[in-house]
Amino acid sequence: MIWLRVLLCAIALFVGITFAMDPEDEEFYRRVFEEVDPDFILDNERILNSYLKCFYSEGDCNRHAEVVKESIPDVLKTVCGRCTPKQKEIFKYSLNKFIPAHPKEWDKMLSIYDPTGEYWPNVKAYIES
Repeated sequence: MIWLRVLLCAIALFVGITFAMDPEDEEFYRRVFEEVDPDFILDNERILNSYLKCFYSEGDCNRHAEVVKESIPDVLKTVCGRCTPKQKEIFKYSLNKFIPAHPKEWDKMLSIYDPTGEYWPNVKAYIES
């Protein structure tokens, strides 16, 4: 009886991993993070503010903003460690443009996503490299 439970758990895990690795999902995330022009968002105060409200959980999120919001903790923690080379470029470019132009907003982001200040030194070193 126990071996049957173990087998069912193993099958469920395999099915879960298979669905998690759906190539369409990978393509979606590639498009979300690589095919969106960061300047389109960063240079438009209305759009930028809607993203920031989403990131701060103070407003609604469009699908793109929601996906970005969900990735922020991991991106900061790993310094974009799971990013493709192109995504790393976009990450670095975006922060180098956003932080000097919006230091108060960046501080608010850090207070939410890096409240202990653990990740910021590594992120800062990366974007300054």
